[in-house]
Amino acid sequence: MNIKILITLSLIICLGSSAFGQVSKSDTIRIYDSLARVAKMTEKKIARIHDSLASYAKKLKKDSAKRADSAKHWDIGGIINVAFSQVSLTNWAAGGQNSIGLVSLACVHANYKKDKISWLNSVDLEYGFQKIDNSPLQKTTDKIEATSNLGYTAFDHTLAGVLVNFKSQFAPGYQFLNDSNLLSKFMAPGYLTIAVGLTYNPNKTLSIFMSPATLKYTFVEDQMLADEGQYGVIPAVYDANGNLVQHGKEVLLQAGAYFKGNYTVTVCKGVNFTTNLELFSNYIKDPQDIAIDWTTLIQLKVNKFISVTINTELIYDQNILVPLYNDINNIEVLRGKGPRTQFKDISGVGLAYNF
Repeated sequence: MNIKILITLSLIICLGSSAFGQVSKSDTIRIYDSLARVAKMTEKKIARIHDSLASYAKKLKKDSAKRADSAKHWDIGGIINVAFSQVSLTNWAAGGQNSIGLVSLACVHANYKKDKISWLNSVDLEYGFQKIDNSPLQKTTDKIEATSNLGYTAFDHTLAGVLVNFKSQFAPGYQFLNDSNLLSKFMAPGYLTIAVGLTYNPNKTLSIFMSPATLKYTFVEDQMLADEGQYGVIPAVYDANGNLVQHGKEVLLQAGAYFKGNYTVTVCKGVNFTTNLELFSNYIKDPQDIAIDWTTLIQLKVNKFISVTINTELIYDQNILVPLYNDINNIEVLRGKGPRTQFKDISGVGLAYNF
């Protein structure tokens, strides 16, 4: 207990006793003892509060250090872009149609690396549409893709692990405007790839994954498309009279080899280049027919929030059948379906945000 407090209390009691003469010596001692006990209890409580606050501050500091340590192992970034296009014509002698269009995309990555553990994650989303005069909206691009790659460092810049990739789309797709002939929709098709292999990741710009053991699931969650045998699933069975005997399968399972390479680089200030190549060979059927999916994104920054984007995609898959037409007297006549090389090119100017 603080001696100054006791001396002060004693002086107060003595002065009070002298002034009034009503407090005996024994009463003074009892009051002094009571005050001493109160002061001692107060001092203990203050010490306990001090210890509790010190312990809490230590815990906060430790938690903050853990969060800071965890944050330094994460690399999070991406691109968000919205591009617009418009054509407006009034009494235009050369002809044409009014139109408005929008294309949006988001490419985000979140990569974790600590000691020998690496976890690489990416999500690519795209959706675009156009509206011509009074016609209904028609989509121009539609994509959902997510990839997660968990690996353990086997040797320099090389990881052994598992990669999971998922692809699909947001909305239904049709061949022509005002067409009721459905070509695709969410999970029709949907692709799930599970692969065990090696990832070569020497730096932040390059990542190459190779797997000799891959399972690829193709989902066609629309019975009409499944009955037609679209996207490689087993089609429906009909009898000689055309009556349905058995519905088509909605899932196709393939086993094969898989390659996925990604390269991202800043070519110069304001110019970013990203390309991604995927290859798959099915061991079970026609391994020589390699499925290809190759995307490229070029972004040219005008300023902090405005950029020009060029987005291309090339696809070849023998299980994706494209309508084939013959030109007869300037009229396109459908002659069947077959695999073809598909190519998409979308360019635009719009708002962009890089982080």
